[in-house]
Amino acid sequence: MLQQWPFRHFKQPGLYTMTFLQQPYTLQVSAKSQILWPHVGDRFYYRLASRSCWQTINLAPRSFVQAYLQQWTTRVQALLPPQSVTLGLITDTHMKFVNSRSYYGLNGLQHLIEWLELPQLLPLDLIAHLGDIVDGSDEPLTDQQLLWQASRRLEKQACPYFIVKGNHDDHDKYDEHTAQHLPTFQAQTFSKTMWQPMQQQTAITTTAMAGVGYFDKGLVRLIFLNTSDVSFQTDAHGRRRYDHKKVLALRQQQLQALVDLLTATTAPLVIILGHANLVNSRGQNALQYNGKVAHDLMKAYNQGLKGQVKAHYADSEFNVDLAFDFRQHPTSRIGAYLCGHQHVETQYLVDGIQYILLNVSALMGKKHFLTTKYNRAWERQYGTLQEFAGYVLNIDPQKRLLNLWGYGAASPWRQFKI
Repeated sequence: MLQQWPFRHFKQPGLYTMTFLQQPYTLQVSAKSQILWPHVGDRFYYRLASRSCWQTINLAPRSFVQAYLQQWTTRVQALLPPQSVTLGLITDTHMKFVNSRSYYGLNGLQHLIEWLELPQLLPLDLIAHLGDIVDGSDEPLTDQQLLWQASRRLEKQACPYFIVKGNHDDHDKYDEHTAQHLPTFQAQTFSKTMWQPMQQQTAITTTAMAGVGYFDKGLVRLIFLNTSDVSFQTDAHGRRRYDHKKVLALRQQQLQALVDLLTATTAPLVIILGHANLVNSRGQNALQYNGKVAHDLMKAYNQGLKGQVKAHYADSEFNVDLAFDFRQHPTSRIGAYLCGHQHVETQYLVDGIQYILLNVSALMGKKHFLTTKYNRAWERQYGTLQEFAGYVLNIDPQKRLLNLWGYGAASPWRQFKI
């Protein structure tokens, strides 16, 4: 049927809304390919410009993954304590429109779709993607559609969700390989696609600072930060002033939002989540700008201090000068900071704050140059249980325990006293 469908009428590059097999689709036309993106369901169609034959890709949850997650969640549910907070977490899906069986590709979207089985199997309070939804290396229309495919699936969940922005989500990876290096995403592309729908939820609260928000339940406050807090500026040639893929930062406005959220909290336990780690295991800055500043504010909160923090750089865009007063919260504390970004699993304690890094969900085959040593050890292969990675996080404020259960290429169980 696809071969007979009149695609010849759609020759100009762009997006066209249409109906196929009584289902709504968006047809993407480019010089290299045509893609039919579904508005409902998980069946995609595509063809290369040099071929007339259409290919079908079905990304519906695979039966072996469903069976595995059913067994895994049954074991996890038996371990969930009452009056606790439970999250489903995934990070670094690095979606690309390529049917790769050994590295980044549509497997990233497949992993997201299968991870979204968790809210149907467990009593989750919240689900969160911790960034690098896309790899940022496809042509701009393709990456925008991949983001939209992720967003629409998250939107239809009954469970509240939060999306953290990663350093690949602004599409810089593609731009650096073009002749002029001009930006192909606009300043608000990610925000309009991912954050605006997210902000319509009533269960979470977002701040005026894009990408920052919180979720309260009982004795716990969850705060989400944006470690890709970098302005969209262009130079005289129209190129971006900052490579968002390489520059990770928090700026004054976001740090002020963090101070405000901490000052206003009544919860005795705070957990913070972001894309990249703020400091390394030696307590040194792990972002290009102000990771250590954010960590020092967290440390000051745990000590119930009042003071002022300042940071000055050659680039004044990232200067910080703000006051804080945490004396009203002598018994509340920040227990942990969770993130992805490094494509490893590890943990370290800095100034009493537990840093917990989660593994990349995207497939990283051992023969690829960029595959981390940690993922080489997993020998991740397509079609196996090590292909993907995801987590359930449980926070028990009464016992001050954090339990992290992983599936796929993730540690089965990590427990932290917080």
